[in-house]
Amino acid sequence: MAGLPTMLDNSISGQTAYARAPMRISFAGGGTDVAPYPEREGGAVLSATIKRYAFASARVREDDQFNLTSLDLGLSAEGQMDQISELDRRLHLLSGPVKRLVTDGRGVDLRVQSQAPPGSGLGSSSTIVVAMVGALLAAHGRRAPRHAIAEASVEIERGDLGLTGGTQDHYAAAFGGVNFLEFNGDSVTVNKLKVPMSTVATLEHNLLLCHLGTSRESATIISDQRERYESESGTTSAALTLQKELAHQMKRALLAGQLDDFGALLDEVWRVKQELSPLIATEGAAHAYETAISAGALGGKITGAGGGGYMLFYAPFERRFEVAQELRKAKFEVLDISLDEMGMESWTDG
Repeated sequence: MAGLPTMLDNSISGQTAYARAPMRISFAGGGTDVAPYPEREGGAVLSATIKRYAFASARVREDDQFNLTSLDLGLSAEGQMDQISELDRRLHLLSGPVKRLVTDGRGVDLRVQSQAPPGSGLGSSSTIVVAMVGALLAAHGRRAPRHAIAEASVEIERGDLGLTGGTQDHYAAAFGGVNFLEFNGDSVTVNKLKVPMSTVATLEHNLLLCHLGTSRESATIISDQRERYESESGTTSAALTLQKELAHQMKRALLAGQLDDFGALLDEVWRVKQELSPLIATEGAAHAYETAISAGALGGKITGAGGGGYMLFYAPFERRFEVAQELRKAKFEVLDISLDEMGMESWTDG
């Protein structure tokens, strides 16, 4: 695996390592990171990480047993490496990093927990993989560049485990901050944007996360989008290209501090996103959207692939309270947003 150190040496039994990686909110360009679009036309995504995290801990054992625990699912299984696939299929997300990275014959205790549920649209599964890679490296006394950690996480989730999806989440979680990500074939360029503190503070205040009360299976929606694109559907192809253009426009508005223009563009992103697949929009999303816009929000879109999870809204400073109040009256959970600048972090108890 390019860029990652080998784990054949330096096992440190008994030492527990920890890692956390942030979830992300994607503003524009979602879908242009999903193959085969970036290989054919090049993709671009504007996103930011938030202070909601996936956590992982890893400890090298004296024996050859592996204990995999998902605190979110309430599942745990223990066995030798050749038994991992049969332990519990619901723990496959944990077995992937272990199989790929732990090659020295020693067992590992691996535990994970996420602050966002599966199907949230915040990139939770990919963020968990990034956190596990960071914890496993640290448990073996190793470090790696952020780009290599993101690349390895993509290979594990999309390649080894065969899970459908894009690649933006892994890079966002590894690097943190506000990023403009460019996808060209197998190459990913991470452009960390230097957004003024005053702009970040206002953006944090004006953005709202609204939980729709449902989760979704992103793979189904992404597969439908991919099939529509590969069937040379003019609508889907044009929508993806416009998503990419909107990512560029929103980046310029953000760097210029033109946040109300940024919020209005978010609304355009949502309109275009719905053209990618009929599975993206739901009745709950439509209700939340109508409620927020009527209360004064300038724009909003669903996070992630769509079909459920969270909606992201932008409200002008003077209307933000009213928008949140009306959404809560409509029985939606509304969360404040704080941006994360650190990306994946790991440490040990030693």
